[in-house]
Amino acid sequence: MIDQTASVGSPRRQGTGSPQRRDIQALRALAVSLVVANHLWPDLLSGGYVGVDVFFVISGYLITKHLLGELQRSKRIRLGQFYARRAKRLLPAALLVALASLLTAAIYLPADRLLAIGRETMAATLYVENWSLAAQAVDYSAQNNQASTVQHYWSLSVEEQFYLVWPLLLLGVYLLAGRLRSPRKVLLAALAAVGAASFVFSVFLTYTSRSEAYFVTPTRVWEFAVGGLIAAAASVWFADDRFPGRLRLAGLAQWTGLGLVVASALVFDESTSFPGYMAAVPVLGTALVIMSGPQSPSWSPNALLAVSPVQTLGNISYSLYLWHWPVIILLPSIMGRTLGAVDLLGALLLSVVLAGLTKKYVEDPGRSRLLPGATPRRVLGMTAVATVLVLVACAGAVAAATLAQAEEAQRLDALSGDECFGAKSLSSSACADPFGPPAVTNVGEGEAPWFDAEGCATHPDPIMLGDQKLLTLCDFSEGQDDSETVWLIGDSHAEQWKAAILPLARENNWTLNVSLVGGCPYVDVKRSAFMGAATGGTVQKKCLDWSADVSDRVLADAPDLVFLSSFSVGEEIDDGTGRSQAEQYRTAFSDRVGPWADQGTEVFVIRDTPLTLERSTPECMARNEESPLDCANAKSQALPADPAAEAARSLERPDIRVIDLSDRFCPDDTCYAAIGGLHVYFDKDHVARSYVRSLIPDFAQRFAAAGS
Repeated sequence: MIDQTASVGSPRRQGTGSPQRRDIQALRALAVSLVVANHLWPDLLSGGYVGVDVFFVISGYLITKHLLGELQRSKRIRLGQFYARRAKRLLPAALLVALASLLTAAIYLPADRLLAIGRETMAATLYVENWSLAAQAVDYSAQNNQASTVQHYWSLSVEEQFYLVWPLLLLGVYLLAGRLRSPRKVLLAALAAVGAASFVFSVFLTYTSRSEAYFVTPTRVWEFAVGGLIAAAASVWFADDRFPGRLRLAGLAQWTGLGLVVASALVFDESTSFPGYMAAVPVLGTALVIMSGPQSPSWSPNALLAVSPVQTLGNISYSLYLWHWPVIILLPSIMGRTLGAVDLLGALLLSVVLAGLTKKYVEDPGRSRLLPGATPRRVLGMTAVATVLVLVACAGAVAAATLAQAEEAQRLDALSGDECFGAKSLSSSACADPFGPPAVTNVGEGEAPWFDAEGCATHPDPIMLGDQKLLTLCDFSEGQDDSETVWLIGDSHAEQWKAAILPLARENNWTLNVSLVGGCPYVDVKRSAFMGAATGGTVQKKCLDWSADVSDRVLADAPDLVFLSSFSVGEEIDDGTGRSQAEQYRTAFSDRVGPWADQGTEVFVIRDTPLTLERSTPECMARNEESPLDCANAKSQALPADPAAEAARSLERPDIRVIDLSDRFCPDDTCYAAIGGLHVYFDKDHVARSYVRSLIPDFAQRFAAAGS
């Protein structure tokens, strides 16, 4: 992941005459180990993502040291040579892995996944993957997007953007500092100012838009700047060897630094406000190790970390980082099953083998034997050609996937009027095998539950949450004074019912208000965890603020009807009593919804849909095209009690009722992944839009029955 041309891994000496440092090589090994372990076993090492921050600090140190050395020797930076060296060192392996992953995805993954992977591989090839992910991350509906094979290239994109700008910054500062009496102080002040500005921005954006903050480059610049400051102040950090306490201080710094990195990997998790100020922990730890220098007392960790396996791991860290993620993503489809404990170990071994081969036959030759003696212009020209070739392959994959999806969409439209279409097959004796192979594959975003509906627009007086407008108005009243006012409230599991409620709203000329926030309960109790992961205070406040604003608007609007649905099985709440989720929901639901019903509003809770258990997914269906029953689940496991629906039933109020369509997913003791020629699920968490459309007659009938 990091340019190693200015780093260490053996006793060889660099062109500058300084020995390569095994302690930094060991840091690299630690960093990649943390990242890989986090991706393979996230529950065991929930904060392993801090390995990326370790990489960033090392890169800042090594590149700044290299560039400052060139400036001091020649008073200039040969930018062409710098960029050509980076290209020869980094691009061959990155392009190889991206292309190999794309081709493998084309063979083993469904068209909708290939379409997304093709687009993201384009972004990764152009080193803008971090901005692509940031754009997706600000949409709550993206939280269940399937990961692409190049999602981890976001950090490579950040580094390449750093490589592009940093030499220009250092050159400008150096030229300015040369006109002053204290050039070192000017350089340190400039790097400190850049780092401080980035850190403040990182803290701010992490608080306001954490998902976006994780990916964008400005929030990470300060981590590179910390490494740069260490390099620029080398004469300060590496004290005179005659200082008697230096070795003891170095050993203490090394143990403390490694401890901070490891502790953050063990303690941090998805709820940690990151990057922000919490990223200072692994960054400081990395800085302490680098600052302490390669010399150390016998009791320091350096002797242990200098052993051959650690150094070898550091040596292949870049290729290992590249390979491990696509192996994790693709292996389940190649093997036709969810990865078990032994499979995960196999994935790790395969990643290491591929990394070793890539290091030997791609990385090293690319650096030393690719275009030997070529001018920077030629190297960069050939790099551009290779990049274009990969982009052409991506465009071909995108075009093929788009065409396949279009054909499937046409087939889907042709089938939609059939009496055996989707859930309709469960009510017709003319349908031979409702649970047989689907007639169409999952057609990607066209099946997503989140979509813009005709006749709907942002409410003129929206509910605001930061800069987000969280109220949509769908006015189907056609000017009728007696039009009923209806609300749809909940999370993305409520949004999946839009495909059934919108036709009902048009038919009945409703004025429909829709307010949805992914992962947020609508009750007035903090969310303590989501899908098993603890929830931080920022998310808790967002959910509580939204649910309170929605409740106030419902009380003020006094609508005729309110539809509610939520992923209450996955959204754990905590009212501080320690009671069961069912008991907490019973109280919280009554406190929230009771006042709505008291003023005359009829409330309909839509019972949540069965869990996929990560089994009834499009990926499983793609692996079992002729045997979709292999992707089905036992009803006893896939359909746990819905706390919100149970709370509504427990109130036994005629104005608060439950619409339960569970039997349209689990008509017997099994919950199916394919019904009536359709995929039931869009992803691992949501029902496909076409299947919800097939439920419209059932939904309308049960709504009418519940309201009678």
